[in-house]
Amino acid sequence: MRAYSGPGSALGALGASAKPLPVASLDTRRARHSSTTANVWSCARALGQRLSGADASIPHSASAARPGAAFGHASWKRTLSIAGAAPEGSGSGAPAAPTVPLDTSAAHRPTTPFPLTTTVGGTPIRQGGGYKLPPPEIASIVDAPAQPSLSYSPDRKTFLQLTRPPSLPPIFEMARPELKLAGLRVDPDLYARSKMSYYLDISIVPATEVVPAPQEKCKTVSGYPAGSWLNYVSWSPDGTHIAFTVRSPGGPGDPPRKPLELWLADPATGACRPAMPAAPGSTEPRHRLNTVFDDYAWLDDSTLVAAVLPAGLTAPPSRPPLPPGPKISDNTAGRKSQNRTWPDLLKDEYDIALFEHYGVSELVRLDVTTGQTVTIGQPRMYIEVDPSPDGQYLLVTWLERPYSTAVPCGRFPRRTQLWRRDGSLVREIAALPLAEDIPIAFNSCRAGPRGISWRDDAPAEIYWMEAQDGGDPAVEVSPRDVVYALTAEAAAASPDAAPRQIAATDLRCGGVAWCDNDLAVVFESWYKTRRSVWWRFSPSDPAAPKTIIFDRNYEDVYTDPGSPLTRRTEWGTYAIARVTPDPVTLAALRDAAAKAAAAASVASAGSADEEPSPAAESAAAAGGTNGGGPAGALRTVVSTLHNGTGKTVTAEGLASGQGTWLLFSGSGASPEGNKPFLDLRHLESGETYRLWQSSPPAYESMGSLMSDTDPHAPLTVEGMALMMSRETSTDPPQTYLRTFHDAGTRCEERQVTNFPHPYPQLRELRREVIRYPRSDGVMLTATLYLPPGYDQETHGPLPCIFWAYPREFKTKEAAGQMRRSPHQFTSIGSTSPTLWLTRGYAVLDGPTLPIVADVVESTDSSGSAGPPPEPNDTFIEQLTDGARAAVNEVVKRGVADPARISVGGHSYGAFMTANLVAHAPDLFAAGIARTGAYNRTLTPFGFQNEERTLWQAPEVYSRMSPFMMAHKTNKPLLLIHGEDDNNPGTFPLQSERFFQALKGHGATTRLVLLPHESHGYRAYESIMHCLYEQDQWIERYAGHGRLDPAYQTEDSAASPDGSASE
Repeated sequence: MRAYSGPGSALGALGASAKPLPVASLDTRRARHSSTTANVWSCARALGQRLSGADASIPHSASAARPGAAFGHASWKRTLSIAGAAPEGSGSGAPAAPTVPLDTSAAHRPTTPFPLTTTVGGTPIRQGGGYKLPPPEIASIVDAPAQPSLSYSPDRKTFLQLTRPPSLPPIFEMARPELKLAGLRVDPDLYARSKMSYYLDISIVPATEVVPAPQEKCKTVSGYPAGSWLNYVSWSPDGTHIAFTVRSPGGPGDPPRKPLELWLADPATGACRPAMPAAPGSTEPRHRLNTVFDDYAWLDDSTLVAAVLPAGLTAPPSRPPLPPGPKISDNTAGRKSQNRTWPDLLKDEYDIALFEHYGVSELVRLDVTTGQTVTIGQPRMYIEVDPSPDGQYLLVTWLERPYSTAVPCGRFPRRTQLWRRDGSLVREIAALPLAEDIPIAFNSCRAGPRGISWRDDAPAEIYWMEAQDGGDPAVEVSPRDVVYALTAEAAAASPDAAPRQIAATDLRCGGVAWCDNDLAVVFESWYKTRRSVWWRFSPSDPAAPKTIIFDRNYEDVYTDPGSPLTRRTEWGTYAIARVTPDPVTLAALRDAAAKAAAAASVASAGSADEEPSPAAESAAAAGGTNGGGPAGALRTVVSTLHNGTGKTVTAEGLASGQGTWLLFSGSGASPEGNKPFLDLRHLESGETYRLWQSSPPAYESMGSLMSDTDPHAPLTVEGMALMMSRETSTDPPQTYLRTFHDAGTRCEERQVTNFPHPYPQLRELRREVIRYPRSDGVMLTATLYLPPGYDQETHGPLPCIFWAYPREFKTKEAAGQMRRSPHQFTSIGSTSPTLWLTRGYAVLDGPTLPIVADVVESTDSSGSAGPPPEPNDTFIEQLTDGARAAVNEVVKRGVADPARISVGGHSYGAFMTANLVAHAPDLFAAGIARTGAYNRTLTPFGFQNEERTLWQAPEVYSRMSPFMMAHKTNKPLLLIHGEDDNNPGTFPLQSERFFQALKGHGATTRLVLLPHESHGYRAYESIMHCLYEQDQWIERYAGHGRLDPAYQTEDSAASPDGSASE
């Protein structure tokens, strides 16, 4: 069952740096999203997630986020909102950087206009309605059909092809009744999260077929009510059953919407049936699911446990006609409690009654062969039910009173117990009180046991972490975290069995990744220093010395070693994949490494103090066939080293394959761009061989192991098979199955997907990753797009859209690193600025705007050294300097008209936009700010990556607020915001008040509020109208001037005497 990581939960999720493969496969037991391994190993994700078909999930904790990269990911990010919503933050405000004049002379105007369509959009989506369509060239891309999702069976012989809806959901689906309770948004008809996405059907396809598979090769799952929407699809551990949920769309002519019903399908025939059918004489299933917090999980091949509506459920409570009394909050005890601006909190006793009504569930154990169910436990507010890998025990967590009106439900009191599968209590693991006082700083966490989970490599052993600093990073203590473990068998044998300490860390522990009894990896990190440490230990002998694997600055992507690959265990979980290389393979790898080193030496011949040339690097990573191949680049050779168990690995033992060999897959960031790789690494010595690396002109990345169907068979390089994604700048990503032979020097491939180009009208667009310096020397990166058919000599400079999102860094060196590839396909989202390539615009997408801490020295009023500088101390100076460098670059190239450059962004990018039009009005003709925050005094306890409060850094908060610059904002600024924004810090009030401030000072501005939309927009009508508004704003103030006569603005609706009508 999906693990709870809700608002205020113990730790936020890890943000993967790698782009996911277009093929996903399922964890056959559970969607253990809170499992450390599931969060950490990006390579396992394609095989480790159940497909819920639901976008909605619980918001993560701000205070509990784990800054600092672990296992090759870009960084731990503070996640402040519902998953999928980008964190919002802000900048700084100060005098603008010295300007470099832009040439706006007529010489830069086109001599031959770029051929343009004359469409303007504005067609009403519904007769008489206010929602408008953008121009058809934009709408046609947004309307492109979605690709299906895939899910491989446990034996990898078949997969599920799940059809997604052909378009965006209609506004009526977003307008369904919705309850906002304790940080959650609940659909009261479904007893589920609101606004879930869904699948339309499921087909069973042989793994030898290429997707999209022809209809005659597909076995469609049938027998459930026609037209139903499907969610929470999963395989049983042995692949003999497929479970999924069914619900009515609730449209005209459909059955009424009710809580989700669980169904089962036979993969051999495609026939399906209700999992808990109606009793004789009834039309209702015996149980319907309550998926507000959890859903279901497999215990074994034929048994699952599910969260259902409690027996005897009464009608929801009604709001009292009169308030029972005043709402009172007090802090008479004088406790210090600082919190971010959480949304959707409980407000009164009525909200509490609703929260309990919709959140309480009952647990049932279901035999899928007989349909018999057994109730286990009492009805409670269960937020997570996690079966042990062997299915004999359950880790059960629920919420308890007292609730809070100050924090979301992830910080409410909670209790975690260990149960046998029949529901009998073995032992209580944790009873945590209300947590309203978690510090707002990074590396803060909840006091007491956190991250309680099962070892992935053992049948039934629990582990958890406990902060020794009370969860406060300001407290100096060593160790800072301790990791404990306890077997269920020991706990069942004696209720007083003491957990054993298996690890201790001096930084904040992010979790443990498990391999076997001889190998586990702990990772710890610290935000202030950007330090990340991974080290190994032996679970069977935790007292043995630990061995550091990597100790690095996680912002430095050039030294990112990647993430260890995982393999499926006998219990259906995923653990670190240990490789057993034979002597012949190792000899071949060493031979390939020697040849690559010799080639690199020849290629880099020259001055002794020259940097290695790109040719040398290419030679050192000598590619194979199909755009990428084995490299054989030997990194490090150490003949003797002690490992974590105190044993010695000799050179002879190393040559024979002794010791610990793991596979590491990473993004391969380099000055030339990302070049994903697959390494074979010997942990004891550090000896590393590059088995494969992506090479131009393709961009490839490795995914999950597919040759792990027999969990007891040793994993060897010979015959090893992995999923792989390949794309080029002109061809969309496709998935392949790659099998290694001859010590990895030869590979064979089988294509898995063959999706058509999603927008052939843009097949000939021009995409270039450009590099240019900021005034202080920091190298910046952007992706420049030019429309198909554009010729610079003929058409001259174009209007340009500048779309960005700032990011903080500790050092200039890290800020200037390259983090993208020139060979990737251009994926265009439904609100992407690259849509305007169809309208004849140049697009500068993602220009890096680093805000760096070490750009200035910090001094106090006496001139003495002050506290260490923070990035936001010079936010405005660095923001405008970076924007100026980017604008100068595209103008210098002759592709952008300096008088027609617009700037835009979403969330923190909207905040950036408002600051740039205020502080650098000479750079931009207009701005588009979507769903931003503009007054930092409304987020007084920190925002984005700012840890200081308003009272600790009042000048920073004020200077960073574009609200304070409303009187100096004289460029047109379009504000768009979802009326139901659920992201902390970006409440709709931010845009409403900013609009009033701008209007009050005569600025050219427009505010568009999208009903029923949250931080990210989803409804068809909302997205289409948003694009229409953006198109008209750009066309009017920074574009080609193709205006919809019906586009209403105050200046177009002026009264005869010239005064604007309200």
